[in-house]
Amino acid sequence: MKYLRNFLFWLALASCSQAQPPAPAKVPSGYLYKVDTGIPGQTVYVCGERPFNANGDLVGPGDLSAQTKQILENIKTSLATVSMSLKDVTQIKYAVKDGTGTTLVGENATQLLTSVQASYFTTAPKIVEMKNVTQTVRDDVLIEVEVIAVK
Repeated sequence: MKYLRNFLFWLALASCSQAQPPAPAKVPSGYLYKVDTGIPGQTVYVCGERPFNANGDLVGPGDLSAQTKQILENIKTSLATVSMSLKDVTQIKYAVKDGTGTTLVGENATQLLTSVQASYFTTAPKIVEMKNVTQTVRDDVLIEVEVIAVK
């Protein structure tokens, strides 16, 4: 019996050492708040959305278009958690990094954001705001987005 116990102990120990590590958890980059979509007319805010994928990796370093697309995908995912979609978005605010300190988003950036937005929204949100910021959460993050959606 003693030998059987020792054998089972070593067998269990060997199986533990071969166990696979758990999959990494999704790293949220933005957050939702004031969520109660069971009541029509309730508002959902998605704030501080950034261009990180499900693994927490930055998407599109130096590429405003790729970063904007990743952010809009993240927003779609966030809204889906509360049974909403991009069709429910009434306001979107783009904060684009610009080291010059100017207050208006450049023409090229505005055209690019408008083009990417058109590929995600069949109808543009009622309010669209684009502004320059001199700083974001990280130097390689070119854009942050906030949206307001109404059920």
